[in-house]
Amino acid sequence: MEKGKNNNRDLVKVATMYHKENMKQSDIAKRLGISRSLVSKYLIDAKNQGIVEIYIKSESAYSVELELQLEQLFGLTKAVVLDTSTLRENEIEKIIIQTAITAYKRDIAKAEKIGLSWGKILRRFVDEYPYENHPDASIIPLIGGMGSDYVDIHSNQLAYDLARKLRAKCKFLYAPALVDNPLIKDNLINNVAIKDVLEAGRSVDMAIVGLASPFSDSNTMTEIGYINEEDIRILADAQVVGDINSKFFDAEGKEVACTINENVIGVSLESIRNIPKVATICYEDTKKETLYVAMKSKVFNCVTVTDALAEYLINRIQQEGN
Repeated sequence: MEKGKNNNRDLVKVATMYHKENMKQSDIAKRLGISRSLVSKYLIDAKNQGIVEIYIKSESAYSVELELQLEQLFGLTKAVVLDTSTLRENEIEKIIIQTAITAYKRDIAKAEKIGLSWGKILRRFVDEYPYENHPDASIIPLIGGMGSDYVDIHSNQLAYDLARKLRAKCKFLYAPALVDNPLIKDNLINNVAIKDVLEAGRSVDMAIVGLASPFSDSNTMTEIGYINEEDIRILADAQVVGDINSKFFDAEGKEVACTINENVIGVSLESIRNIPKVATICYEDTKKETLYVAMKSKVFNCVTVTDALAEYLINRIQQEGN
């Protein structure tokens, strides 16, 4: 083989040695008397000229392709896509929770401080999470309580339950999520204990949050009486598209100016954006607009979604880019 001369036979020979004989590039270079960089160039040329075609044979191939596109288009740290093609509708929720646990497990193990919002999806996440040993970790609630009912989906309860599973420490935010007026809120957030937990929530290494739309028929806030029909009308007038951590935001991903937002005791949307890793889980088609806005405005950098939602997100941002 002549050094530097690139002909079809050279490419085929190098490609065969590498792909069929499983030889290392350094060994090929030594055997043929050429540089390793030239071997690498030949392998690239063989692929570009169609001499070598690589096929990925895996049921996960399409999902991985969607994940890579999501990460690139939205600037995500991690995207995980669930292939639902072989799943029944009633299986999707359980499987996506298990998929999210697998996806976020390593990040949780590395985090010293983990923040939790509230809601049904986080309840299922915590319920399914395995028992592990992370005694140096602290679990922090990101928002106050939602009243005396549905306590199991409150941030405090979720933080406590996850801490037990991880054998970790836990803080509690002894304050309601929503108060009647700004004066009450100011008094509470300046309480030393409450202020300490809110500051801890802003400085977590990782947060896991849910997202919702107040206009959905299955909205948990309406179900538990957190908001009523009059509140929904006000939110609609304010052009709200969804909420994260009970902070309502518009189509630009900005918190809207409304009484509810002003009286919520919890970590703000802007503070959540400053957390190094913010993860969510979504499988409902009814939340696709909320999810899109939150991702485009950089609230999350780690997502676990279905293939149908991934396709929607990719098509939407590509269309807006044209």
